[in-house]
Amino acid sequence: MSPPTWRPAELSDRTLVLRAQDGDPDAFDVLIDRHQGRLFRIAYLVLGDRQDSEDVVQETLLTGWKRLHLLEDPDAVRAWLAQICTRRATDIARRRARRATDTHRPQDLHRHRDPRPRADPAHASEVNAQMRALAQVLATMDPDLRACWTLREIDGMSYRQVAAALDVTESTARGRIARARTHVIDYMKEWR
Repeated sequence: MSPPTWRPAELSDRTLVLRAQDGDPDAFDVLIDRHQGRLFRIAYLVLGDRQDSEDVVQETLLTGWKRLHLLEDPDAVRAWLAQICTRRATDIARRRARRATDTHRPQDLHRHRDPRPRADPAHASEVNAQMRALAQVLATMDPDLRACWTLREIDGMSYRQVAAALDVTESTARGRIARARTHVIDYMKEWR
């Protein structure tokens, strides 16, 4: 692919979606760069497994490219990709729960964090320990609770967006998030 003649950082997601819908693969590559890390965090916090999470992100992006022409509201691309990712990750988590296997490796989460160097190694170490503890707590939750909590607390979606992403009612999403928060708070008391 030839480098784009436009400055990707200056373009909104909406503009990139419209360009990609018009057949510009470079525009979709920019969307991938913008959303890949966030999608990985969503998948990882639902699944707790690095390899499965990477696979879910790849499947999400491939599905996104194939179905991009169906996206009617280009401004909704962030939520749309999160929905695809969450549904796929939740399906895998449910299947895994039925088989009662645990491939959780919280130390993998740090590999997909912000690549900027940290000035304070002690702070970075504490954050890594907190993330490992959080990943362990999330691994003990029902996949539906974990998915709702992740979309709300990590991805910052509204209750309505969480409900739409998981195809549940808003009150169901609120209830699941409340139960998940209680679970997280109970298990993360030492980090306060």
